[in-house]
Formats: sequence, C-alpha cells, structure tokens
Amino acid sequence: MQRETMLGASPLPKPNEEILLPQDEDQSWLLGELAGLIKRQGFETLVNAPMIEPTAMFFPDRWAGGEPSMRRLAQRLLHYAGLGEFVAVVHIYEEDPDRRGDVEGKPMPLRNESVDVWFIGFARDQQGRRTCRLGVEAIAMRDPGPLVASTARAVAAAYRAHHELVVKDRVTEERLVDLTTHYLGFGILTTDAARKHISSADGNFRSKQKLMRLGVLGPHAMSFLLAAHAHARGLDRKGHRHIAKRLPDNQAAFFRRALQVLGPEESVRQRLGVPEIDDWPDPMSMRSLIPRSLGAELDAEADEDAPEERVGVDQGVIDMNKGKPVFRVERRASLRIAKLLAMPVLMGGGMVARGFQGVDIPMWAIISASAGLALLGLLIGWMLVDIRCSEPKCGQALTAEHETCPRCGGDIVGVIDHPKKRLAAEEALRLAQAPEGVAADGAR
Repeated sequence: MQRETMLGASPLPKPNEEILLPQDEDQSWLLGELAGLIKRQGFETLVNAPMIEPTAMFFPDRWAGGEPSMRRLAQRLLHYAGLGEFVAVVHIYEEDPDRRGDVEGKPMPLRNESVDVWFIGFARDQQGRRTCRLGVEAIAMRDPGPLVASTARAVAAAYRAHHELVVKDRVTEERLVDLTTHYLGFGILTTDAARKHISSADGNFRSKQKLMRLGVLGPHAMSFLLAAHAHARGLDRKGHRHIAKRLPDNQAAFFRRALQVLGPEESVRQRLGVPEIDDWPDPMSMRSLIPRSLGAELDAEADEDAPEERVGVDQGVIDMNKGKPVFRVERRASLRIAKLLAMPVLMGGGMVARGFQGVDIPMWAIISASAGLALLGLLIGWMLVDIRCSEPKCGQALTAEHETCPRCGGDIVGVIDHPKKRLAAEEALRLAQAPEGVAADGAR
C-alpha cells in the first residue's frame, strides 16, 4: 500500500486498515524544520502559548457576521501570535464579479487547498499605526467556524513575514506556514481544518456540502506535528484525550497513532531542542494570554453595540437579478396541467393497489385513468398561457402587467417562448444596446 507523502494526496483510512503517518523521511523533515524554527524564535512560544481551541474561552468577542467581527477575530489571532502591536485591517472580496473588484495578494491554491483568508502585507494607516492587512472571501464569512482556522493560517504567514522567515520556494514556504501554526499554538484549529466536510445552507433551504482543505501538508502530517507539540509540552493522557476530542475522527486517529510512534517525551524534546520542564520560564497568566477586553479595545473608535451589516449572506433567489434583464417566458400550459392532473392519480393509485389489503385495483386501470387525465390536461392547457420568469433558479409566475420579477427582481425586457432561448435573447439584447461599431465587431 502506498504511504502518504507531504506533497501527495492524503488518503483516509478504511475499516481495519493500518492508520498511516508520513514516511520516515517526511517525519524527520517535519521535526527538523520545527526544531529549526524553535532554535531561531525560541522554545518559549511552543511551550507557553495557549493551544487555541474554537471555543468562547479563546474567542469571547461577539460575532455578527460583518467587517468589524472579522477584524476582531483577526486582531485576537494576531495577539495570540505575538503580533498584537499591529492593527488588523481586513479587505473583504464579494463573490459577485461586478462587486468584487481587483483582488490583492491572493495566492494561487496548491493541491486544491481552500484559500479563504490570506496575508496581503504590512502597511501604515493614516494615523501612522502599523497594520497587518488580510484578504477575506465574503462567502467564507457565512460560517465563522472554518473561518477561524483560515484566519489563523493567514496570521501564521504574517508571523513568518514579520520575522523574515519566508523562503523563496513557494511549495516549501506553504508547508512551513502550516508548520508554523503549530509553533504558535494554532495546531488544533489547522489540523481540524486540514481536511473537513462542511455543511451550509444555500438560501433556498437546502444544504450544500463543501470539502475544506486548509494548507498543503494534509491531515496526516498536521496530526503528526500536533502530537509532537503535545509531547513537547509534557501533556498527560487527559490532555491527549482533550485534544483528540477537538478533532474529526480521522485526524484524531492519526494523532493518537503519532503519539505512540513518537516515543518518550524526553526524546521528542531533545529532537526539537526544547529543554526539560524544570528549565522553562514561569507560565504566563491566562488573563494576559487570553484578554477578554481585546474586542472592546479594538472597537474603541466606533460604537461597539452598533448593528453590523452581515457579509457573504446568501440571499438565494430573492433579488438576485435586481437591475439585470430577464424575460417573460410565455408558452402553453399543456404539459404543466397534464402533469398536475395525471401524476397524483398514478402515484396515489399505485400506493393504494400495493399497500392496502382488500383493495383490488388493477394497474392497467390506474395507468389508463392517468393517461386520460393527462390528455384532458393537454387539451385544457392548450387554451391557457403559462407565463414565467426566464431565470432558471426563479421560475416565478408572472402576469402581462409585471415589469419586474417579484422574486428575483430582474427587469422584464422582452418575451420568449422557451426558457432555453434565454441566453440567445440576452445576447441579442446586448448587441442591440451596444454602440454601432461595437455591435458590428461583436457580430463579426
């Protein structure tokens, strides 16, 4: 069986299958790079910084789904990373291309990773304060859970840039950003999000599944690093169980296996260059590590209780075409009425014939009745006109008096006889509205 490599896909374990970890050379690379980071930046952060969890204890600031909420989240994570002197500035990019504008600094995804939050750079604002600028996809702000891990990884990238740790090779740097999240105490967040299925509502009361792949190391390597961190901090079995409960089943299994493979805590500390616990400085107070007033301090320039405008909310079909052209689809209602009359008889009759004892209705009779009703529906529908919005996601029933669609908000600019002719009608409208020279070039 092929084992996982850090640049390859991370297969999930099957029942009764060996729980795999990174190959031996990859394990050595991970521990060696973490040891190098500790040597350069000091071991104190690794052993004293809180291991951040996605709970109210670590994130007590209010979340209302707007830009101030995102700024509070980023500021708190900057504080945890030792970059609290920087003021968080977030640039939110809309999903709609017309409102999105030019996207600054977003890296190309590697290995199909999810890039919802990214580090843009450092700057100074009008007051002369040093700022840390982050880019955020508006769609990601619908669910603050995964957003926390994405922001933590972006802050780790900012940490590396601030301390001049960035290497030139893009793939290696992205792997080191993942590794740095563990050094900063973000490992539980980023290991959880290394591979995770997320459910979200789409505005039409339906649930959509999205596979989140944060970073490039994958869940096996991230779980291995998390286990190394736990050993280096001298956590007991209770601490190990606490971490495992915060992870998805697969990552928890990888984490427990890595704890066994890594061996005694003393050997892990020796490989990482971490001194024994007796030589550690006194731990900082939890109040200084996790200040509850951070959000209020950040909002000091504004009204903290002012309502926020939610960002990234999926409104579904409602007003999705506001200010855009749509068409009135006018066609005979034959098929619609035929289905309306025939299908209940066909389905209900079949259930009665199969599910009730003592009721003897032959299927040929049910099919014949359905066919007769369908024919009647075709005849009735031929005398009626069905008028609908041309937007495929809408299909709102319209009247001849409607100038805009009451559901999707589109401006009704014409009439077509079939929904499939919508794109051709839009192109014809565009050419008709274009200047004469532009229209001629488009026609050619």
